[in-house]
Amino acid sequence: MNKAIKYPLPTVNFNGTDRETLLKDNVRILSAIADLREAINASTFHPRDYYVATYQEGQAPYQEARDERAKHINKIADFAEYIEQHIEHLVDQNY
Repeated sequence: MNKAIKYPLPTVNFNGTDRETLLKDNVRILSAIADLREAINASTFHPRDYYVATYQEGQAPYQEARDERAKHINKIADFAEYIEQHIEHLVDQNY
């Protein structure tokens, strides 16, 4: 990743949670995100379901729905990257 991190990442220490637990928990989160992405990709998302009778001519309800969906999918990707950074940081620690 090698991206500048602008937030704290966990540091393994004798008074904290052990590295194995932190890694296991973060890998589990990443796996759940992968399952979520799979569910999103498998879901039905079709223009016929976004026909809204109250929309005026020139408005595009399906496009608006797609844009909103993309916004949230991007947030999921951001969160996945955040978790990946935790995992990479934990793996790089030599404790």
